[in-house]
Amino acid sequence: MQSSEQKAPLPPASYDAKAEQIVAAAREVFLELGYAATSMDQVAQQARVSKTTLYTRFPSKEELYTAVISAECERRGLRFQPEMFDGMPLRDVLVQVGRRFVDLLWSDAAIRVHQGVVGEATRMPDAAKLYFQAGPEQGIANFIALFTRLTERGLIATDDPAFVARQFLAAMQGGAYCQLVLGLCPEPTEEERRTFVDKAVDLFLRGVAPATP
Repeated sequence: MQSSEQKAPLPPASYDAKAEQIVAAAREVFLELGYAATSMDQVAQQARVSKTTLYTRFPSKEELYTAVISAECERRGLRFQPEMFDGMPLRDVLVQVGRRFVDLLWSDAAIRVHQGVVGEATRMPDAAKLYFQAGPEQGIANFIALFTRLTERGLIATDDPAFVARQFLAAMQGGAYCQLVLGLCPEPTEEERRTFVDKAVDLFLRGVAPATP
């Protein structure tokens, strides 16, 4: 007889609770100290795991840093497959992915990481390269794949979807972003972020040409 008490769903077979615990702890240490000043010992202490456990899952600080950046992008919904938007109107697609991108880009954590990477880039170009490969480069590739798919669906007329994708991402980096990076304004509210994305998407879709009479 089946129990009336509802059971929680089992995690997928590939799920590794310790790895997730380590990534969460590493995120906090990297945010506080930056890449250069962070040590694997500090991460192990923060995660409350042995160094053996840490190094078994992440053999180097480089791999751990990449995992942290990738996990944040995943958590914000930016590791999407273009096919998941099939059947949606163009504006709805752009608003949805635009909001995901802005929610990450304008977040306090992303701003702090960006500031740290820029500050360390001259002295530690390898760290900047790791950040770019795990975050922006992957994100750009996803958006290019999406805009290619939108072009194939006939929703966008262009012979260069990669260029259009990059221009869309550039549009999402307007608004308060520059002030945020410089620490000149507080993080915008959810309503402010949504309003910005809606306006940016509408401008992107219309272009700036005057309407035909």
